[in-house]
Amino acid sequence: MSALPEVSLAAVIGRTDPKWGERPILLVQTRDADEISDDDLLAPLRGKVAPWWIPDAVIRLPRMPLASTGKIDKMRLRAEYGGA
Repeated sequence: MSALPEVSLAAVIGRTDPKWGERPILLVQTRDADEISDDDLLAPLRGKVAPWWIPDAVIRLPRMPLASTGKIDKMRLRAEYGGA
């Protein structure tokens, strides 16, 4: 995702899925929410990762939660967005 200048932070987590158990979703903090489409956000992944690893959904966050270490707080993201 670093190849996209519109993206300031991004994370992929698993979301509960009744059929597959879990499916990936992309959570992204952009510099301007209207500046880039969901398809443009996912385009760098196509052809580089297996199709089943392409996120099913893109969720735009106004501010990515950070842990005290300064890293993206994936535990919080999973708690808030990992359910079906």
